[in-house]
Amino acid sequence: MKKNLPLYVSIILVAAYASFSSCSHRYYTASLFEQQTAGHKVVAILPAEMIFTGTQPKNLAPEDIAKIEETESKSFQQALYNGILRYANSKNYTTTVNLQDINSTEKLLEKNNISVRDSWKKDDIELAQLLGVDAIVRMRIQKQRYMSDVASYGISVGRQIIYNTGLGSKIPVPFVANKTNDIYASCNLLSKNLTLWNDSYKEASDYNTASNVIIENIADNFGRHFPYKRRR
Repeated sequence: MKKNLPLYVSIILVAAYASFSSCSHRYYTASLFEQQTAGHKVVAILPAEMIFTGTQPKNLAPEDIAKIEETESKSFQQALYNGILRYANSKNYTTTVNLQDINSTEKLLEKNNISVRDSWKKDDIELAQLLGVDAIVRMRIQKQRYMSDVASYGISVGRQIIYNTGLGSKIPVPFVANKTNDIYASCNLLSKNLTLWNDSYKEASDYNTASNVIIENIADNFGRHFPYKRRR
């Protein structure tokens, strides 16, 4: 078994390397965007809808996962708010709408007995009216778990074993991050139940990257492409 260990681990590494997907994104803007948003003044960002697919961690109860989802939901909401403001104005462009303060959005949702999770499915027109805005921004974050934490950790350990046994130069071992999730994210600008703008993004999550970094990366891309831009 010890003789075959380096080869076995190498096979796992190669398989993991082959399945690794790089980040990608693309966005869409409605052809009549300017006409449809001519009267827009305020936009609200909702808590992000979180979806966790694949094998559930054995050490977490369903209520624990629900709590994590709602916490991350608010984190994505805040990160997107910051990301949009970061790119709102530049030497070439200015943003033509205001963003409703995150705290105001949260208080209005609570006042109307709408929880974080309820806001994910609530009708867009009804939410816009309750929040007093012209359009809302929805995010949908799906985490696809494709291997267990133990298996992911094993890749890192296995790689170290190969090098420690002096076989690193004999067995080609690709470097691959300890990837545990694929994150698929989408962001939609909605008004009167119409999608006026959409951006989608994919990124890998691993042990070497803090969750706040992943959140910031995704929100930063959405913020960079957010519409309502006018040339100065």
